[in-house]
Amino acid sequence: MEDATARIAPGPGDDPAEAGHPGAREAGVTGYIDAMLGALAALGTGGAGGEGNGEPVPAIFAGGPWSNRHAPGRDFMASFIALDPVSRIAWRKRLSGWRQQYTSGIATLDKLAGGDFTKATAADQDTILARSEVSAFLSLLFEHTIEGMYSDPEYGGNRGLAGWKDISYPGDSQPLGYTAVEVERSDGPAPAGDAAIVADVLKLLGAL
Repeated sequence: MEDATARIAPGPGDDPAEAGHPGAREAGVTGYIDAMLGALAALGTGGAGGEGNGEPVPAIFAGGPWSNRHAPGRDFMASFIALDPVSRIAWRKRLSGWRQQYTSGIATLDKLAGGDFTKATAADQDTILARSEVSAFLSLLFEHTIEGMYSDPEYGGNRGLAGWKDISYPGDSQPLGYTAVEVERSDGPAPAGDAAIVADVLKLLGAL
């Protein structure tokens, strides 16, 4: 996976033209993929379940809205959000499917490389990744490589903020000029609440 993701997002060691720009290896993209697929273990194996029943919180949705990377205070991104029973079932199914795709995809890459994808030259690896036999897997791998490059580091990738630094993205930060208390404090009722139709809908929802 490290070699395959490095062909999708090459770093300076993979392509001289990328000198000065981190790639999948530098950003630890495989750490992101491992963490994501590993979250399946925290989702249990059956039933609706839930954290309320003693099951651990899976690393699916990091908290927010910001961390303490740019300002002192509480790191809201440090813990993950508990999933409701329906979401747990949906994510269990999604991650199980992705695990199967990775298992078969890796086997196909090795087969097309004559036994070991990592021993193929960079040019041959590119050719293999362009083969129709791995097109579906490549699509999934491309998506996860980009996510691992630029997502919040809490998810296991973007090591050392390599991806963010490369594109000069500051990342999550508390709105400048406001304290945490000011951000959380309400500015008053929303104007839309005065509309009769909105009031009627809210009244209906409250009765359901």
